[in-house]
Amino acid sequence: MTEDADYRLYRHEDGRVLLDWKTSTLDEVLSYRAHITPDYKQFSYIGDGESITEEMTLKETHDWACRVAGLIARFVPERSHIVLCFENGLEAIAGFFGCVYANMIPVSGIYPTAPESVSRLVDILEDSKAVAVIGLRQTLLDFRRMMPGDGPAVKWIPLEAAEKTEPLYRRHAADVHDVALVQYTSGSVGRPRGVQITHYNLGCNLFLMLGRIGFYDGAVGVSWLPLSHDMGLITGLLVGLTAGGPCMLMSPFHFIEKPERWLKVISRYRVSFTASPNFAYDLCTRTVSDETLKTLDLSSWWRSLIGAEMIERDTVERFIARFSKAGVTKTLIHSGYGMAETTLGIASGGQHAAVKDNRGDSVVSFKSFSRSALTEGLVKPPEDELDERVLASCGEALEGHKIAVVDPETGDDLGEDKVGELWLSGPSISPGYLNRAQENCERFGLHIAGDSALYFRSRDTGFMHQGQLYITGRLENRLIIGGRRFDPDDLAGVIRHECPVFSARSLAIFQEDKGLCVLGEISASALAGQESSLTYRMARALKSVCPVKMVKIVLVRTGGISRTPSGKIRLKATQDAYKGALLPLLEERSFSDQELEAVSILDRPSVIL
Repeated sequence: MTEDADYRLYRHEDGRVLLDWKTSTLDEVLSYRAHITPDYKQFSYIGDGESITEEMTLKETHDWACRVAGLIARFVPERSHIVLCFENGLEAIAGFFGCVYANMIPVSGIYPTAPESVSRLVDILEDSKAVAVIGLRQTLLDFRRMMPGDGPAVKWIPLEAAEKTEPLYRRHAADVHDVALVQYTSGSVGRPRGVQITHYNLGCNLFLMLGRIGFYDGAVGVSWLPLSHDMGLITGLLVGLTAGGPCMLMSPFHFIEKPERWLKVISRYRVSFTASPNFAYDLCTRTVSDETLKTLDLSSWWRSLIGAEMIERDTVERFIARFSKAGVTKTLIHSGYGMAETTLGIASGGQHAAVKDNRGDSVVSFKSFSRSALTEGLVKPPEDELDERVLASCGEALEGHKIAVVDPETGDDLGEDKVGELWLSGPSISPGYLNRAQENCERFGLHIAGDSALYFRSRDTGFMHQGQLYITGRLENRLIIGGRRFDPDDLAGVIRHECPVFSARSLAIFQEDKGLCVLGEISASALAGQESSLTYRMARALKSVCPVKMVKIVLVRTGGISRTPSGKIRLKATQDAYKGALLPLLEERSFSDQELEAVSILDRPSVIL
């Protein structure tokens, strides 16, 4: 190991001596921690979904990464792109840092057992021009058997071969502005893109996000999110490593199969930090039994990030209400906004914002706006209950960053209280997509009149109100109805409120011909012969907020909606599958303009589900 003098350090205002994120590289985050606390048990794996089955100290992690680096260097030249192909587990950590230690560029975005992982691997290999894939031997064999004959020619590197390999660590080989990793987007809109993230991007984002979260040394974290996803990689692995807190990993399938496992792990191991999308909190509220709730002690759970999709007030409030009996407080859930192109987060509430805005004990806050005004690009209070759209505040931009609300057609800055495209600027912003020169020119390094900063076009829509950021949707997904712009997530929320049988991420809405198609995913047992009344209520809910002239309601079996590896709905793929008659239909019904007018007037009995 090396001496302290080999690292660039600084003294924090609280007296701690920390690695200087402005001048340090990703490999040094691990090697420095392994140097100062070699026997610290940094990583563990919840192999059976309920208890720790494997552990690894910082020195063991460092040594394993060195052996993997030595293995990789035997097969490919320095700075090569190498696709990571791991399930959550300690092997994934060794593979990732082995690439970094060898001064290669790890390419993240494949979770081997996720649906459509083979076609996604082919896409990523073709797009990234990666020269190798690293993973466990059996995983690689399985992929090679399923790969098409005309697939890209690459080297397949089994991690097990590193056991007897001469270790390697290329210290100081990378500059802070070199690309540290490529993170592929989920592909919810279009083909996945490879986002290039530099060492400086990572250092800046981790440092600022830790400040917003209020993370402290020794805080225990657990994550079921796939390490192949940006939120999983950073909150599940790099946040804890950087801050000095133990990181526990779970399989995402163990969580989806039985959400209570996540809460049981938090209770058993006194976890204090987690991160999950909105749907995960909804799943827990819906599925954890009263008997299990009585066994949980969640009083150690201090901070849980929520993001990666629209944040819903009902989800947060129901979760807090249900699990307050187990020790959850209102200050637990912490909202934020970001994406792979911003490394992870670019806006967040945070402790200081909560104090400044006098929000009491609520870290994530919600505000009501006029739905009709938002569809016209304006921000106003709601006129009545039907006009109310509730949105979560995502706080303020991180220090040194900017968020501008821009007219997507003219590029003009709209200022506060106008809905537009979000343009983002700051040191966390990626230098661009891998091998996409034209798109980089269109979306990165852009100017706004009167502003010298360089901006990235996010294609997300939202607005600033009283200094706080609110997200409304995606430009590509907007539905133009009667000359007004509606967001599918908003309409799905309206339907779910009327028909609570649908959970988060179970409704896909897209335009078809002259109207809308609403595709709802539901089990046959939950439907229980109430197809007619359910489709009626769905159409009535939609008509109550939207001047649509024709609606087609389609009910499909569970699994019918196409999703990304992180669980987001792939609207275009779902729409194509429907048009190609590839979905497992349970019911299909169309409502004409006259029928919609009728359902908006008549008051039918509620559906009992």
